[in-house]
Amino acid sequence: MSGKLQEMLEAFRNDENWNTPEPGGGHRFDKELEWLEGMVKAYAGKLGRSEDEVAEIMEKGRTCSWPNYYQPANFPGLDSASLVGVFDTYDAFHEHARQHWKGFTCPKCGTISPHPQLCIHRLKEDGECDWCSYGLFKSFKRVVILENGLEAIPIFEPAEKEEAT
Repeated sequence: MSGKLQEMLEAFRNDENWNTPEPGGGHRFDKELEWLEGMVKAYAGKLGRSEDEVAEIMEKGRTCSWPNYYQPANFPGLDSASLVGVFDTYDAFHEHARQHWKGFTCPKCGTISPHPQLCIHRLKEDGECDWCSYGLFKSFKRVVILENGLEAIPIFEPAEKEEAT
């Protein structure tokens, strides 16, 4: 196992405030730490980065306790069905979107919005639909923007441009 990842996992294992011993052996977050190790390795493999680099980027983005931060809701699997893409910057994502998609389909009302996370009706504030891709009902599709750390950002389903005939 890599150095930074190993250090991070050991610090969490030894965190007596959160990872308290359980009756009969083990600790409160043993399973979560196993998940965390596997998730960091999976992200590293998918993103073509070292495990240490991934662990370091994740830790830089953490603003709350480690048990609240490192969970599947914040770091969902990056399987090919849910991952739309990995981009270095927001600008690179928006340029890719402009070239390849006509917009993003709102799952509630079906309209195509220019915004990847907000229904066009919400943008116009016309009251017809206020759906967004984040919040209680997060979208299944994700995009990772590396300048934003390794957060897998939920977006609406990209709407393909029609082929020119």
